[in-house]
Amino acid sequence: MKSLKTLAASAVLAMSAGAFAAPVLPGSETPLQTVINGLYGCSAAGSSPACSPASAAPDVNNNQAGAELFQIEASGGSIATMIIQFAGNSAFNSFGIYDPNNTATRLQLFAGGTASGDGVGVQSNDLNQFKLLGTSALVQFSSATFGYYLDGPNGTFYSLASQNGDNAQMVSYQGDGDRIKLPSHASGVWGPSSYILAWEDTPLTSGSDKDYNDMIVYVESVTKVPEPGSLALLGLGLAGLTVAARRKQKAAK
Repeated sequence: MKSLKTLAASAVLAMSAGAFAAPVLPGSETPLQTVINGLYGCSAAGSSPACSPASAAPDVNNNQAGAELFQIEASGGSIATMIIQFAGNSAFNSFGIYDPNNTATRLQLFAGGTASGDGVGVQSNDLNQFKLLGTSALVQFSSATFGYYLDGPNGTFYSLASQNGDNAQMVSYQGDGDRIKLPSHASGVWGPSSYILAWEDTPLTSGSDKDYNDMIVYVESVTKVPEPGSLALLGLGLAGLTVAARRKQKAAK
């Protein structure tokens, strides 16, 4: 029975994660796939040890993580590193974290014009207060859970698609142990508590090219928080299995 529950849980979670997939198009700039592939195969740049081959990179359409909300791991600290911006609004776009229960509650991490390789740390405490590493100003959140936002001339977009009218303005990719090289950093392991977040800074419903390369950020030491809807779906799946098992037991008596 335990194995059946595990199998059902995996299937339901896989189905719910699939619902988050957003088509990523090549666009007229450097495609997102090319950008992510470029983090791999860094032996030619003299990195030691060498990076994983580009063939190991996630497929931007088929390997989306479906991560929309997050919590910082037990250390209470996370670093966000800019990979690249191709947006015409890159000088004006800003990026940070927000409270999904009140989108007006935000902590800005990057301002317009942030360069590739720049990084910033964010810390949280047991009172659900967040601050930038090395600063003292605290922002009170309603819980330990947060999302990421992108703000610019075309509006404010949230990692939680339901807060964009069910439009995914961000796609995410989770590490699985590959070795990559971020701009201006030594090569290192892209582990499962780190994500690449790729953003579209024009509304999907209004002239977007859907290339998701307007801002690409690497965030680390965070865990994915399932949406309530995904948890409900999992609960329904397990409940169905339990009912089926009970009927089977009765039939066997």
